[in-house]
Amino acid sequence: MSEKRVILFDIDGTLVSSQKSEFDERRRYVDAIREVTDKEPSVVPSRFAGMVDPQICRIILTEVGIDEQLIGSYLPQVIARMSQAYITMRKQVTLNRGVRELLEVLTQPPPSVLGVVTGNIAAIGREKLAAARIEHYFSEGFYADRYVDRNRLVKDAVETCVSKYKLSDTTKVVIVGDTPLDVKAANEAQATSIGIASGVYSIDELSKEGAQTVFHDLTPSNALLTSLAFRKE
Repeated sequence: MSEKRVILFDIDGTLVSSQKSEFDERRRYVDAIREVTDKEPSVVPSRFAGMVDPQICRIILTEVGIDEQLIGSYLPQVIARMSQAYITMRKQVTLNRGVRELLEVLTQPPPSVLGVVTGNIAAIGREKLAAARIEHYFSEGFYADRYVDRNRLVKDAVETCVSKYKLSDTTKVVIVGDTPLDVKAANEAQATSIGIASGVYSIDELSKEGAQTVFHDLTPSNALLTSLAFRKE
């Protein structure tokens, strides 16, 4: 019997369309920072592709002129307000091509362990999965609440999966993402990295960062399933 593999997907740009949710993404940062600091930030979500929410909020708080010594006190307020606003607001969460079909395949026997590793904080990431109606596919979730960089988040996620599922090595954890930062973090954690050019980065850009394989989208082709080491019985 082949060894179990754990497949961890990024959310924004990988599972759900970053283009169609750009207005919502901008709004959650702008509204939260305005309400907490009374300052008006300028936010272009694609600029922060691959970063984690606390890191992005820190950058924006600096750019609106918040003193570095005060950012630590403002940040938890911004994060809390952003979570509340996102959960209650009307939003557009649209699956990328092939996502539901792939998840259906990966849950067939022998099922893979599926999870997410995302720059979103937990409240927002879980809300996106629920809004897209795909939350039931994932048994693992690694979110950015305690992190200011993606590399540490992914490394901890990989190590947790290796220990929990008694994997022989870190390459049995597959990281699927749409940005060079996803690829870089996977490689630094010595996981298997798969790039998906469904966000703002091209196949060439993801390949140059060192993705082991790159695909246009998550349509469950034979090549993608082979890269994911999925085998039917």
